[in-house]
Amino acid sequence: MKSSNMKLKAAVLSISLITILGSTAVSPALAGIKTAFPMYSDSMIQLVLTIPPLFIIPCCFLCNVLTARWGKKHVLILGVILYLIGGIGAGAMPGFYSVLAARALLGVACGLITPLAQALISSHFKGETRAKMMSYSASASYLMGIIASFAVAWLAAYNWRLAFLIYLIALIVLILNIRYLPKDQVQETVTGTGKRQGANWKAYLVIGGMALINVAFYTFSTSIALYLKGEAIGNDTTSGYVVSVFMAAGFFMGFAVPGIRKRAKYFTVTIACLMMGAGYAGLAALHTLPLIIVSAALIGASYSIFYSSVFLKISRLSRSERENTKLVTFTTAGMFLGQTVSVYLLQAAERIFHMSGYRFRFAFLAGGLVIAVIVAVIGYFALNRHTETHVAAAD
Repeated sequence: MKSSNMKLKAAVLSISLITILGSTAVSPALAGIKTAFPMYSDSMIQLVLTIPPLFIIPCCFLCNVLTARWGKKHVLILGVILYLIGGIGAGAMPGFYSVLAARALLGVACGLITPLAQALISSHFKGETRAKMMSYSASASYLMGIIASFAVAWLAAYNWRLAFLIYLIALIVLILNIRYLPKDQVQETVTGTGKRQGANWKAYLVIGGMALINVAFYTFSTSIALYLKGEAIGNDTTSGYVVSVFMAAGFFMGFAVPGIRKRAKYFTVTIACLMMGAGYAGLAALHTLPLIIVSAALIGASYSIFYSSVFLKISRLSRSERENTKLVTFTTAGMFLGQTVSVYLLQAAERIFHMSGYRFRFAFLAGGLVIAVIVAVIGYFALNRHTETHVAAAD
């Protein structure tokens, strides 16, 4: 029994290994792609990275529809098969537009797979085990990010087409889940009274908050290399070291989150806001590489707390397994939406405040996160006072 449970955990956690590879994993291959297709502009070449997210968001909602009809296991298997075809296939395509078509298929696959990484944890694990699994899921994603950053760069140095072999990792995911993931249980569709459930506004508020957190989080990934180059900090490989520390911090924090959550309780997410805010404040104010590395570690570690805490909160707010699947798909779509609009929101902030540059963007995000901390603390004391008033009135 214990052995089968461990195999199920391995199968479910393996899904998180491939979700992080969707869009930016093959970025080291862009130079080789440009050489192979010199007739296309840089912006066209960058579509190799930006095409998948355009398909991920709508396919997250499609995942919700398909799981209701076919079940999570069948949708997951379909998604992983498409992932293998689109991921590896892009490296085998003869023309540039066929490469983009394969990348679009990869986006479709990621839209089907990514929500299930958390939905399956909620379905098959309960209590403290569920909380730990959600934290380990974040660590698994960071671990694959670390491995991929080195493996893809090494493969691309030989031939840009070889970089797409990184997606072969999905074959292990496919085998594990075909063999060890049990068939879906029948899901509830109505409440115990048979009445239609109203909107779960608390859950939607959490989803909106996660979308905003991703605006902040993905600003680091898209900005750090250009920021270091513009500030003349380090050399061409410096950004790679900083990103590696960023991911390593997230990986190790994933194992510490259950203990933090047990001690901090309500303030777990507040601590994450404080950590990410301090990280961006450091990037905005500091000029030395060691301190910038510390700031990057704070941002990477904080997201591990956010990631597991938000999905755990969603699972607790869900009133049925079916609703949980729906809310998880909405949360995932919100995360990718935050990633997509982050640049545009920060550009809007620059116009409003008549300031520009990466330091301003980092300072703006730090300010927003500090405000979130203040609101959370005020909300805590207001909630306690409201509870005490009700208890006093009852007495």
